[in-house]
Amino acid sequence: MSTRSETIKISTPEGDQPSFFLAFLSRPPQGSGPGLIFITENLNINQEIEKEAIALSEEGYVVLVPDLSLFSSDNKYMIICIERAIHRLTSVPERIGKMGIVGRGKGGDIAIQLMSKASHDQQSPCLIDCGVAYYPTTFEDHVSDLMKLRVPLVIHIPVDEKSNVATFIDQIKQSSSNGLVDIFKYEKMSYGFAAPENQNSAEIKGNTRMAFTRSLNVLRKVLGPYFDLSAIWDKHVEYEFETKNTQMTLSTMTNEAYVNNVPTMACAVGHKQIAQFYEHHFIHCNPPDTRMIPISRTIGLDRLVDEMVFCFTHTQEVDWILPGVAPTNKYVEIPLVVIVNFRGDKLHSEHIYWDQASVLAQIGLLNKEGLPITGVEQAKKVVDVNLPGYRFHKDVIFE
Repeated sequence: MSTRSETIKISTPEGDQPSFFLAFLSRPPQGSGPGLIFITENLNINQEIEKEAIALSEEGYVVLVPDLSLFSSDNKYMIICIERAIHRLTSVPERIGKMGIVGRGKGGDIAIQLMSKASHDQQSPCLIDCGVAYYPTTFEDHVSDLMKLRVPLVIHIPVDEKSNVATFIDQIKQSSSNGLVDIFKYEKMSYGFAAPENQNSAEIKGNTRMAFTRSLNVLRKVLGPYFDLSAIWDKHVEYEFETKNTQMTLSTMTNEAYVNNVPTMACAVGHKQIAQFYEHHFIHCNPPDTRMIPISRTIGLDRLVDEMVFCFTHTQEVDWILPGVAPTNKYVEIPLVVIVNFRGDKLHSEHIYWDQASVLAQIGLLNKEGLPITGVEQAKKVVDVNLPGYRFHKDVIFE
């Protein structure tokens, strides 16, 4: 367990038995941040849930996960316990600023009910400033709740062939005329798709990642914190190509980060592997004349896409682009795209794409003749749009 994380006790109302319930508390590596209550499908805490809470805290939040499993048969009492958990979270010194809530399954039901109750009480300020509900179990029960909301809410709803939620989705959309509720549907997904134990297919993983980014969108907008992803990425690249310092490069990445050079599958997962990869197969393997010509940069909520032309002379073995290929002394220019995912203020993953056929053609290992591939002209065209493009077999005139 991280030194930033611990299991704490929260008292139940005086005289009740049991006299307390447990909660997992995880603080952000940045030191402080907004508060976030996280309630799971089974209302419990286990090792996987603790990992999820730590990952959320790395996004910049002070995260509290209450274990409500002992009270699962008493909904009203669970609401009381959650209110006590919120009060406890407000007293954590590292918790600064606003408060959000994320609930999945039964936790999603509780999140909506709690937000509705707080919004309806005009005598006291709403303690929850925004919320996220994954696949709440009783859609029909929430129509009236959503009409009371005074703060933003995102709802994730799976829609598979057995699902019959379309009517309730329409009712929810109509009831939430205040514009504070965003609903996202996930085709061919089932209840619980975002839970760690259900991440057993590419489709489920992809939908879970999409749902998380959409959740993070409302959390960032309402709670913060905000990170300069462009500056973080620039510093990472500086350590890789200018400073050439493996440890400093690693300092910009999460402990669970991974790098995937897609065309060659030159990959590494976690700090230990990445340290070996950077030190022996990347940072010191780039030829002296390596340079990058920037083309465009797109910055999203938790991702950055860098488009560039990557240039080098193949004077030494370049393990990550041409593994096992002896130097040819050929000059290479290729369009290259990097998709970077961030977790808070650290890089969490890099997917790097380029056209390997173009590389092989430029160093003389692949004959372009008769094949629909291009060499250096591919990179030249990216830089200068007015250069001639593909010559079709038939006469084609673009007017």
